[in-house]
Amino acid sequence: MRTLKIGAVPHNTDGSGYYRFYLPFQHLAEQSMHIYAATAPGPAPSLQQIEGFDVLALQRPAGRAGTHLLEQYMGHGIKLVYETDDDMLNVDSSGLPHLHAEQARESVRRCLRLVDMVTVTNEYLADTIRPYNDNIRVLPNHVKAGLLTLARPKADRLTIGWAGGTSHLVDMVEIEEPLREVLTDNPAVGMHFIGHDLSPLLRGLRARARWTGWQQDVGAYYKLVDFDIAVAPSADIPFNRAKTWLRALEMGAMGIPVVAANRLPYSDYVIDGKTGYLVNTPEEWRSRLNDLIHDEAMRAEMGAAGKEQAAGWTIEDGWKLWESAYESVVSDG
Repeated sequence: MRTLKIGAVPHNTDGSGYYRFYLPFQHLAEQSMHIYAATAPGPAPSLQQIEGFDVLALQRPAGRAGTHLLEQYMGHGIKLVYETDDDMLNVDSSGLPHLHAEQARESVRRCLRLVDMVTVTNEYLADTIRPYNDNIRVLPNHVKAGLLTLARPKADRLTIGWAGGTSHLVDMVEIEEPLREVLTDNPAVGMHFIGHDLSPLLRGLRARARWTGWQQDVGAYYKLVDFDIAVAPSADIPFNRAKTWLRALEMGAMGIPVVAANRLPYSDYVIDGKTGYLVNTPEEWRSRLNDLIHDEAMRAEMGAAGKEQAAGWTIEDGWKLWESAYESVVSDG
């Protein structure tokens, strides 16, 4: 195949932009035969700026502006790719209120129909989108290999940790009772929230919790993770089923056993009893957290297994999936 010129327009510099574009494009630029460039978030590139590009991937365009942008790019010999790691069509219980209106969702459907290919993180999301575009490539999230050897900080007490944004409030509400009970029964254990401050859910136990705000730099975020045990709740809503198991992958790469909801997305990644636990009921949340709190050897064993599993999901090999996807949208005509 001839050398292609491939561009990407991330939605933001947050974790989503990092994992979906910045991280894979770094390795593509170093190892692929093609030419790659990812823009900084901001105004979309003009037609003059993308002249000569073969492929342009855009992250979650929506609304009138997104539709107009794609329509503007069409007909200029550039293959357009819609990248999303969220279900933009089932957002009623999510943290994406700007998409709750039917008009906004219809704009997403319009964008999906306009592009030449859609890239997503998992098969569930692919199935959700397929009625609007049948050229879909699944590109699972990957981490860089250096995360496997990163020396994480150590808290002054055994720590249960959670990291996430406002859209995960509905998830944490599901486990607030068993989490409070576990902390009550184990007064030497602390809680660390990273991202959105959900410590109010602990009510009378808030003094046992720490909160650290989001870091725009993903590397800086990694250096804050001092968890001994990670929790990964996931409410049973359509929006969550389409999400990625990235949080469990990150924790595993850092050697942290995870207790996760036994439903998508985590049931597709966590190996129950080996790299962590998959749980269904409040009683199981309490039991499994207590098991890990009181068994240091188990935490170490599961952490080691988590690293071994995560080693199969490093971008040092995974970049080839992005290359193959972009090559295919050109070769398909």
